[in-house]
Amino acid sequence: MQHASLYRKWRPRKMDQVVGQEPVVRTLRRAIETGRVAHAYLFSGPRGTGKTSTAKVLAMGLNCAAGPTAEPDGTCENCRAIVNNSSLDVVEMDAASNRGIDEIRELRDRVNLAPVAGRTKVYIIDEVHMLTAEAFNALLKMLEEPPEHVVFVLATTEKHKVLPTIISRCQSFDFRRPSIETLATKLGEIASAEGIAVEPEALTVIAREGRGSFRDAEGLLDQLSSFVEGEITTVVVRELLGSVGPEALIETTHALHERRAADALRIVDRLSNEGRDLGQFVGELLAHLRNVMLLPHAPEVALAGVGADERAPLEEQANTVPTAEVVRLVEALGDALGRVRRGGDPKLELELAFLKLARDYTEPSVENLMARLERLEQSAANGDLASSTEPARPRNPQAPPATSPEEVPEAGEVEPEGVQVEPEMSVSETPEPQTPEPAGSRETGAEIAGQWADIMGELKRRKQALTAAVYGEARVEGFDGGVLTLVFPEDQGFYVGMAKDRKHADALGEVLEQRIGSRPRLEVRTGEEDPETVSTGEKAPESDGPPEPAPRAAVPEPPAPEEEPPGVWEDEGPGQTVAGTNGSGAASGPPSAGGVGDGTIRSEAEVFEIMRGFGPLGQSKGGQISGQQ
Repeated sequence: MQHASLYRKWRPRKMDQVVGQEPVVRTLRRAIETGRVAHAYLFSGPRGTGKTSTAKVLAMGLNCAAGPTAEPDGTCENCRAIVNNSSLDVVEMDAASNRGIDEIRELRDRVNLAPVAGRTKVYIIDEVHMLTAEAFNALLKMLEEPPEHVVFVLATTEKHKVLPTIISRCQSFDFRRPSIETLATKLGEIASAEGIAVEPEALTVIAREGRGSFRDAEGLLDQLSSFVEGEITTVVVRELLGSVGPEALIETTHALHERRAADALRIVDRLSNEGRDLGQFVGELLAHLRNVMLLPHAPEVALAGVGADERAPLEEQANTVPTAEVVRLVEALGDALGRVRRGGDPKLELELAFLKLARDYTEPSVENLMARLERLEQSAANGDLASSTEPARPRNPQAPPATSPEEVPEAGEVEPEGVQVEPEMSVSETPEPQTPEPAGSRETGAEIAGQWADIMGELKRRKQALTAAVYGEARVEGFDGGVLTLVFPEDQGFYVGMAKDRKHADALGEVLEQRIGSRPRLEVRTGEEDPETVSTGEKAPESDGPPEPAPRAAVPEPPAPEEEPPGVWEDEGPGQTVAGTNGSGAASGPPSAGGVGDGTIRSEAEVFEIMRGFGPLGQSKGGQISGQQ
C-alpha cells in the first residue's frame, strides 16, 4: 500500500482542525450557520498556512448530507468525494498552469451547470494572481453576476498582484503565519498519533525550519521518521538539515567580537571542508545574532524559537557582546549574504566579511574625501596648492610688546634744567606690560585649544569626518564659559558657512558637552592668519635680557636730523613713550627700523635701533629725549 504523506493525511477536515486562523474560522462558521455565505472569497497569506484546506472544508460544510453545517461529518458520500478530489461539484484549478483566457472561458461555460450531487458548486482557483489581464477581465464578469448555486474561492500568496476590481467583489481573509510554538504543538500531536518518538527540542528545531508553513514542517517530520531508527533528536535534525549547531554560532560570534581574525577564518575553512552550505551558515548566524540583539530588550521575542538547552549560552553571550557590536555584525553579514545570493563565491564573500569585521577594515568616508577635494580646489584657486597638503602648524600665542632698553619719562613731561637722564638700563629692570583679557577666558580657552586635536579625533571616531574637517581648520580664540569663539584664516572663509550649519554645530556641541560639561554657543568668523596678532589666552615667555641687535646691513641708517619727519614713536605699554619735541610742541625723533612710518613700534629690535640714534646721555643726533629746545 502506498504511503500517504503526513501533510496530506493530516489535512484539516473540520473547522476545528484549522489551526492558527481563528478569525477566519469564526467568520466562516458564523456565515454557514446563518445562511449568509458570500458568492466569492479571497484567501491570501503565506504558503502552507491552510488556504486551500480551509476552502475544501467550506465546500464540505456546504455540501454535507447533514448540512449545510460548520462541522461536516466527513463520512457521507459528498464529504468523502471532496476529500478524495473526485467530487463533480468542487472544481479546483491551478491558475499557475491554467492562466490564459481560454481556460477561464471554459470555466465560464461550466458555471451555469447545476450541481450534480450536492447543493452548491464550489470553484477553487489557486494562485489566482498568476492569471493574465484578459483572464482577469473574464473572471471579473463571472464574479459580478454569478449563479445562485456557485461559490468562488480564490487563493493567492501575493494579494498585491490581484486586480483591485477582483478584490472589491470578494470577501477577503488574510491567513497569518503560525508561531513556532503553534507549529511545535501541532507536530507533537501528529508524532504522538503516528507513534513517532521525538525530543521536544527537536520539535522546536523542526518548527523553526518550517518557517511558518504547516506543510513544510509536517513534510520534514515525515522525512525524519524515515531517516532515523529510534528517537528523533536535535543532533539528528541538524545533521539532516546541514545546520552547524549553536556551538559553532556562539564560537563565531565571540571570535568576531574579540577581533580574532585567524579563528574566524578557520571556522569558515572547517565548515567548508565538512561540506556545509556556507550560505545557510550565514543565515543561521544572522538568526543567532538577531536573538543576541533582542535578548536584552525583548527576551520573550528572542527566546520564542530557542530550545531550553540553548538559552543559557545565548544569555551569557548577550551579556558579553554589546548591542552596538551585534548591529555592526548583522549589517556586514547581511551585505555578504546578499552578494552570495547574487552569485558570489560563498567562501570568499564570507572570508572577506569576517576579515573586515575582525580587523576593522573600512572603506574611505565619502564625506572625508569630499572635504579634502574642496580644500584642494580652494587652494588651487588661490594659488596655494602646496600649503593645502601640509598639516596644520600650531599657532604661537601673541607676545606682549618689548620694553625699551632705557627708562624714559612719560610723553609731555619736561625735565628740570640741568638734569640729565641716567645712562642705559637693562631691559629686565623695566616692568613688562600685559595685554588685558576677559576674566575666566584665559585658562578655559587655552584648555580647549590644547584639546582641539583630540576633539577633532573624537568627531572622526563618531563618523563625523566632514565636521572634523570643517572645524579642524579653525583655531580657538577664546571661551568665556558660554561662547566659544573660532577664527578661520581669511583664505578659508568658505568654511564659516559650513561651521554655522546646524548639523555640524550639533555634532561639535555633543563632543564639547562630554568634555567640558556644557554645550557652548559658537561664534565663528574669519581673521588675520598672522599668529602674533591673535590672542590664544596664553602668556608670552619673559625675556632674560636685551635682544641681540640685528646686523647693520639689514637695518637702514636713520636719516639726517633735518630730514626727520615729525611724529611720535610709542610702545604699546603704558608709560613707555619715546618722544622729542620741537619748539612748537610737535614730537620729533628717528623712525623705527623697518616700521611703516606711522610711529608705532612693532618689535624689540625696532626699539634697539631707535636708541642707537641717541647719544651716550640720551641725546639724539637732532634733538633731545624730552624737553623743549
